[in-house]
Amino acid sequence: MTEPWRAVATAILYKSQFAPALDNAEAHRTAEWLVRKPLWELTVEEQHRALLDALDSGAALDTVVQAPFSEVEKRTFFTRVVDELETMRPWPDRPYHEIPLERWPEFVNPTPIARISLPWTDLQPLLGKMFRKPPGYNRELLLLRLKSGAEIAFICPGWPTDSVTALVSRTPNPDAPAILQELLTSAPINPTDVTLLPTAPTPPAPYETTPLRPEFAGEHLPGNTCWNGTHVHYLTPTERAPYKLTITNGLLLDSQGTPYDTTTSSTLWTPRGGRAIFVMDANGDIYSSPHHILGRFHHSSFLAGAPVAAAGELSAEYGHLNLISDHSTHYRPPRRFTRQLLDNLRRHGIQIADHQVEYHMPPD
Repeated sequence: MTEPWRAVATAILYKSQFAPALDNAEAHRTAEWLVRKPLWELTVEEQHRALLDALDSGAALDTVVQAPFSEVEKRTFFTRVVDELETMRPWPDRPYHEIPLERWPEFVNPTPIARISLPWTDLQPLLGKMFRKPPGYNRELLLLRLKSGAEIAFICPGWPTDSVTALVSRTPNPDAPAILQELLTSAPINPTDVTLLPTAPTPPAPYETTPLRPEFAGEHLPGNTCWNGTHVHYLTPTERAPYKLTITNGLLLDSQGTPYDTTTSSTLWTPRGGRAIFVMDANGDIYSSPHHILGRFHHSSFLAGAPVAAAGELSAEYGHLNLISDHSTHYRPPRRFTRQLLDNLRRHGIQIADHQVEYHMPPD
């Protein structure tokens, strides 16, 4: 098995193989390069650790490049690079991280927030990242997450008749000027090549939401104090999609279009079975899971801890909704939120009577 440090060592020696000597000046240049443009998605700390591991390994450092220097010279050089890195502390955070390309479907529908008058071939060296074409999509893409948490994509060509690049943000109601300012601060893109595009005002969401109870804040982080040695999984948008329910002809359907059935489901409140947990978001979209696992999967999992418009349990057989409850410790929704859910269901053709609603929360 290849040692984890080997790729870092090989990349450094490949870059330095034509240097006149592996002296202090070359060590300084290499350390500056590792800080300014870290390899792949590594942090400076991870590169530093890889060099220490290489030196501690006792193995030959160069099995690939065969740089024209002795093993002693290479070891001395790596030691100098480590020392140079130490003098550059505190190391800066990476301005952005690459998002896996398999998430590309999340980025191709949002309206562009900016037009960059450069093709992807010019942007690639400026960003220090590779553009790629996903299978079945005939455009070059690069997905990034900025330090602020904003997730953006560069799509080229951004428009069918032009070879320029579109900048999009997956974040709902993005603060486009702030995203653009952060990007221009992080990457050497000429501001004159970027045009902020007007965005249409977003209509308000139809339903009021209620936030996660404060005692569950941070429950998704390893080492949290909410759960005894576990943490709750918060779904990404891609992971969330299979849990979405739709309504057709008065029937609840799962993400595959199959009538939803909770006969074999159970919740922590109904361990004997027959019910599943659910939430509704501000737009009226409903997500449900037959699994309710203490300390691992809760109502908060669906929307990654975001506020909900309703939460509780539901019981359904072959798509026919039999019961709704408001049982959710994570949100404890006042009754008006459950009434929002009932309004949404009835608007979409599901007839549910008041006696089919089970309230656990006190009146508003």
